[in-house]
Amino acid sequence: MAAVMTTPRSDPRCPSGEMTRPVHLALVPMPPVGLGRLPRVSRTTYWRRRLAVLLGAVIVVLAAGQAGAALGSSPLAAPGRPPSVERYIVRPGDSLWTVAGHVAPNQDPREVVDQLAEARHNSPLLVGETIVWQR
Repeated sequence: MAAVMTTPRSDPRCPSGEMTRPVHLALVPMPPVGLGRLPRVSRTTYWRRRLAVLLGAVIVVLAAGQAGAALGSSPLAAPGRPPSVERYIVRPGDSLWTVAGHVAPNQDPREVVDQLAEARHNSPLLVGETIVWQR
């Protein structure tokens, strides 16, 4: 609860020089004091307040989306397709050429063999070893 205190001053229009209340201030009756009971508001005031809160929430969500987009991430962007990983366990008699045919059947095997040899530092294949190939 807040109160306003003013200092009364004499009104020059009043010949007696008595102190009067300023014209622009009016007394407002205090609501009846109850145990935690608030004064009732009208239905239109109730719905206007709810609408104002909803509008404020929408503005905050839109501002957060704009801030996210400005920082470089798109809030509605679909994630890209994850890379597929192919695993192959080396069997007796396998070579880099047969492994290349299994892990990347739709690619030129010469490029895959070169990449496998480079990744393995030209070491020989061991039986039971797992080769992981990411497409």
